[in-house]
Amino acid sequence: MALEEVLELTGDEIALDFGCGSGRFSYWIAPKVKKVLGLEMTPEMIDLAERNRTAGNVEFILYDGVHFPVLPYEVDFILSVWVLQYMERETLKRTVSELARHLKSGGRFYLIEQASDNLRAGRLSLKEYLNAFQELKLECLLHCPIRNGRWWLLYLIRYGVIPEGWYHRIASYELKKRREEGDFIRSYKDFLFLLRK
Repeated sequence: MALEEVLELTGDEIALDFGCGSGRFSYWIAPKVKKVLGLEMTPEMIDLAERNRTAGNVEFILYDGVHFPVLPYEVDFILSVWVLQYMERETLKRTVSELARHLKSGGRFYLIEQASDNLRAGRLSLKEYLNAFQELKLECLLHCPIRNGRWWLLYLIRYGVIPEGWYHRIASYELKKRREEGDFIRSYKDFLFLLRK
């Protein structure tokens, strides 16, 4: 829902799904764009994505985690969900800088990553993300919390106590509630970042 709110698409875009895993977000975005390149470093995940293929305009590319492959296209936007949060600050900067090389001028990053002010959480702080993006000369158009970590309602969803038909209303409530809280982080939160090259 958070991505749907900020995506501005004409249908002619070429998208890069960085850390595409099983292709969940690649296939979600595929009907909305011309082409999706899914970049993934685990061959088994690419095999799974191919077995579950639901769109013909998605191409998966294996990446060794260090050396970026030569991409067949310059991309209009980059989507990455829960990938960068596992990186230390310098690795994050190096990775985002490399990704930006494949992004058209004026192109956008759509990122969803966890941020935490708790050192034991093992995640970058919101300030560290924002400083890294600024150092890379990427314009941050938006950053906002979209989900609270360890919210009791998430566990009820996970264990099937809450019916699937309620998910949309709960997600709408969650987005509104987290945005009202702003940048305050108790343990960790998922943040949506919208950046422009």
